[in-house]
Amino acid sequence: MNNHVISKTGVRVSKDYRDNVIVDKASPALKKKALLPRETYNRGNVKGLSRLGSENSEDIKSWNLFRALQLKNNMKKYYDMFGVEDNCERVLFWGLDPDTGEFDKNLKSILDKIEPPHLWTIQQTEPDVVIIGNKTLIFNESKLGKPDVNIDAWNRKDNFSDKHELYKNNSEKYFKKKFVDNFSVDAKRFYQLMRNYIVGSNLAERLNKKFYLVALVSKENKAASGLSHREEFELFCSNLKDSTRCHLLTWDQFGY
Repeated sequence: MNNHVISKTGVRVSKDYRDNVIVDKASPALKKKALLPRETYNRGNVKGLSRLGSENSEDIKSWNLFRALQLKNNMKKYYDMFGVEDNCERVLFWGLDPDTGEFDKNLKSILDKIEPPHLWTIQQTEPDVVIIGNKTLIFNESKLGKPDVNIDAWNRKDNFSDKHELYKNNSEKYFKKKFVDNFSVDAKRFYQLMRNYIVGSNLAERLNKKFYLVALVSKENKAASGLSHREEFELFCSNLKDSTRCHLLTWDQFGY
């Protein structure tokens, strides 16, 4: 009996998302993530299955990598890739503590200021992986997607609404004037990176730690613009007042 389904687009999806998980399959955080309505396919022959079961799930790939590094006390391998010296204290996945499944209170407090719940009624930002060290705070934005295609990497399809005004106001502290003046275009192009940078910087200031933003990408596809992920990331960095703590890594550097 097959334990997976091939979607109409040719993607293999496990009937039980845990078949995709290599480490700590029973984590409360994983279960909470998998049961969210937005994490369930709602059409086609994969309807009702968890998106975490997809062979292209960057969430599961991120979990397998960083949860393993955490449990093996081997986060130094990650730190060394971009020259950071620190010791890992905690790791959050989608804002959740992997042992309890609870959303981090400090992160929630920051989000509530930048993304007020009465405006962000569907979903606030969920950073892929947050690594909290003794001295540093790292937001890791993972990007995978289907190989050999141009994917919606960090951009937003829809236009901004009034609720994004707080992001524009916050961007003035971290981004160059040209970016702020052209916010409706540039922030839309680099939407996920922009949100991670602003939320992460605010959280780092709250915790009195040094902030880093790391993009973890696949070499097998490109951004929707047609540029490589590295080229797209470098364009994003060129809009920052200080981009020295922004780094790009690829999945193959970890053996994937």
